[in-house]
Amino acid sequence: MAKIQKIVLRAVVLATLLWTAACSPEMNFVDRDAVLRFSEDTVFLDTVFAQVGSSTRSVRVINPTSDNLRIKRIELAGGASSPFRINVNGNVGPSVEDVELAAGDSLWIFVEVTAPPQGAQFLYTDSIVVQTGTVRQDIDLVTLALDAHFHYPTNELVIPQPEPNKPLRIPYKILPPNTVWTNDKPHVVYGYLVVDSAQTFRIEPGTQIHFHANSGLWVYRGGTLEVDPLSLGSQQNPVVFQGDRLEPFYDDIPGQWGGALGGIFVQSGATAKFQNAVVKNGTVGIRVDSTASSTPNLILHNTVVEHHSRAGIYSGFGNVRATNTVVADAGLYGVYALGGRVAMDHCTVANYFGSGRSTPTLGLFNYYEDANQVKRLRPLLQADFANCIVTGNNVQEVGIGKVDGAAFNYKFDKCLLTIRTQPDPPVYSLSNLTHFDGCLINQSARLKSPLQSNYLPDSLSPALNVGRLPAAQRVPISLNGLSRLPFPDLGALERPN
Repeated sequence: MAKIQKIVLRAVVLATLLWTAACSPEMNFVDRDAVLRFSEDTVFLDTVFAQVGSSTRSVRVINPTSDNLRIKRIELAGGASSPFRINVNGNVGPSVEDVELAAGDSLWIFVEVTAPPQGAQFLYTDSIVVQTGTVRQDIDLVTLALDAHFHYPTNELVIPQPEPNKPLRIPYKILPPNTVWTNDKPHVVYGYLVVDSAQTFRIEPGTQIHFHANSGLWVYRGGTLEVDPLSLGSQQNPVVFQGDRLEPFYDDIPGQWGGALGGIFVQSGATAKFQNAVVKNGTVGIRVDSTASSTPNLILHNTVVEHHSRAGIYSGFGNVRATNTVVADAGLYGVYALGGRVAMDHCTVANYFGSGRSTPTLGLFNYYEDANQVKRLRPLLQADFANCIVTGNNVQEVGIGKVDGAAFNYKFDKCLLTIRTQPDPPVYSLSNLTHFDGCLINQSARLKSPLQSNYLPDSLSPALNVGRLPAAQRVPISLNGLSRLPFPDLGALERPN
């Protein structure tokens, strides 16, 4: 009986709701003169590349009257020829008519732009015209478009993967022999650009290179990458490798580019030389493959590598030589050396990555574990750091992973280090002068403003005037263009007197 009563009660409630809805008065919308309000009078869309669509911006239209209004028309003043696009309540412009807007209610107009190529840069303007009755109001639209060289893939490398994984697909394009890029306008890359065997790719100072998501640069075995080879640039006019989102919000967002091979992949047998460069906002900034040579296959000078979601520099038994280099803010490691060789003079490795990070910013290892937890040895033949700063927001920013059976040669010569004093397991001892000579242990580097990418030591930093001369004499001019002799500061940047 109780069950029947519940069924009857639900039926009565449903019938009442249907009756109430049927008896509700229908809203009437009037077409009359009215002045609407807008959330903003001008919509500034961020700078975009010509031929590439922008992100979406929005503006709110508010009905401040007591009437339900029928907006006669919302349209782009430039009509179908406008580079801008609008969307009103799911209806795509350039013109949307008879838009209903209840009293006191509001609606959103969404705006995008795709600018045609027209010179190095061009300012595009238009307006959204909102007509209610005979009243016409407008919202200005403004964007700056940059023309660019676009590089699209022409081939695809398919690498089979064990089931149930899908094959790995790498779209790519091989650069013409001995290509030279200038700074006449930005370069936008889709897929991987490949520097072929026995070819040299030169990039001149001031060149801006933008990579689309999952894209990068692949220096194939036998190929050479030369960034500012004559060292004519500076940190005020660097070669910049970055993502292709131009909105200011994306200026320091990691993970925007870099595919299966990382961002810039220097394959075994290839060489890459960077001077006066910035590599930022990728997954792995620079990945260096193995080499049997005692000659470096990655050379960095006056270079900044920052804001990467995984690693700034990943060396898998590579040979890395870095001077006056800042490696900052990575989701896992700033510098990861799995065997091989690495030598750094007057470098700053600083990690203040925003999200939680359990890894040190500098990792030195002579082994790795494969998928079956079997340790595979990679001898660390050399890891020398002189007058460097290694610090960050973790208590352990120098990680040493060492097992017996493979070489593990390393030395920190007069470096400021954030490091555990009693490691577990005890793979190092800070009192061993063979490995730690004259180092400043767990003292705050007092970098001026690392969260704003300013890694200069402040006036109270213990890194000032304490560097040793041999390293300073190898690199007498700092990243910021100052002489560091005769009393060098630690790190890549010299504080002005």
